[in-house]
Amino acid sequence: MRGALLIAKKEFLELSKDRKTLFFVFVLPFLLYPAIFGMVAKMGKRDADQNRNKASRVYLVDPSGALTGLLKADPKHFELMPRPEGDVKQAIRDQKLELAVEVAPDAAEALQKQQTFTITATQDESEHTSELALKRFREALRPQEKAWIQNRLQVLNASPQLAEPVKLEVKNAADTALEVGKAMGRMLPYLLMIMMYSGSMQHGIYTTAGEKERHTLLSLMATRLPRNQIILGKLLYIFSMGVIAALLNLLSMALSIPSIAGGSGSQGALGAVAAIANPVTLGLTFLIMVPLGLFFANFILLLGVQAKNTIEAGSAITPGIFLVIFLGVFTMMPGVEKMSFLSYVPVVNVCLALRKLFSQQSNWLEYWVAFAMTVGLAGLMTFISTRLLNREKALFNA
Repeated sequence: MRGALLIAKKEFLELSKDRKTLFFVFVLPFLLYPAIFGMVAKMGKRDADQNRNKASRVYLVDPSGALTGLLKADPKHFELMPRPEGDVKQAIRDQKLELAVEVAPDAAEALQKQQTFTITATQDESEHTSELALKRFREALRPQEKAWIQNRLQVLNASPQLAEPVKLEVKNAADTALEVGKAMGRMLPYLLMIMMYSGSMQHGIYTTAGEKERHTLLSLMATRLPRNQIILGKLLYIFSMGVIAALLNLLSMALSIPSIAGGSGSQGALGAVAAIANPVTLGLTFLIMVPLGLFFANFILLLGVQAKNTIEAGSAITPGIFLVIFLGVFTMMPGVEKMSFLSYVPVVNVCLALRKLFSQQSNWLEYWVAFAMTVGLAGLMTFISTRLLNREKALFNA
């Protein structure tokens, strides 16, 4: 094992000479995520402030005047606009209006006769400002509807409770920590897999096919170190870079969370993140990601050493990240956690185990099954890669 450590040390020493790579690996994550998250939080807050302080532009068709006074009485939230040129729906799509409301012509007469009338609201569901306009309209209409109902009940000398036979009280069984945990459980395994694979990929190509191109592999093979030690050393380096990349990116994201929570005023969510990110959860996450990272490193090493050059290695290894993305997206789909057979599918079971771990619904049997399968798979891949790459044809394929 001492030889493998020497090879890994040699790879890290080469890495230390490349200042650009050191910047992209160790410094950029701590600049990138705070900048992105800070910008998103700032823009989101600015947009929310603008929408909150800006009246929704509404085109109202109300021949009988049943709702005109209601909207005119709230100029802070509604600005009545004249009929736009052309089609009303197109005007909403062009963001000349946020909402179009058409009240039935006989609305006033229907109210006097205690009958129901129709209101048609047209919005653009793809625009947040249009959704906000409809929400404001609903909120303005709700007390008016209640007042109309109360008047009708008074005319009938009926109890006001006649219009409200049941009062439904809804209690949320999930606290903020559980909600945030479920959200993190969906995203975290996906992000970890992508970061770990992409972090290993470039360094794996450099230390395998890149060493062939630089013609330094022959001098390395001329040393007294056994070939399996050389292979294990490179494997240790590739694995370490994947783990380092994942940890640094996650750490940077964790440090950037306060900017999102602070920008949105969600102190409860920030506290929930701190509550669920306890040492046990983080330790179990790291424990199960280690063999998965070793599996990725073996896959990259196997393809990289057998490639003739870095271009060929990149072409062979890069498609793997699309498979990782597919598996990550698949595990985020609703109902996936109910498919019991997925607990025995490699890689997928790791994502599901972490998803339940962070959502405080961990199944220890599924976790240890996923861990054991991943360790076994990583060990098998290590055995296969060392046996295959110990051959002359694999090492000197050019």
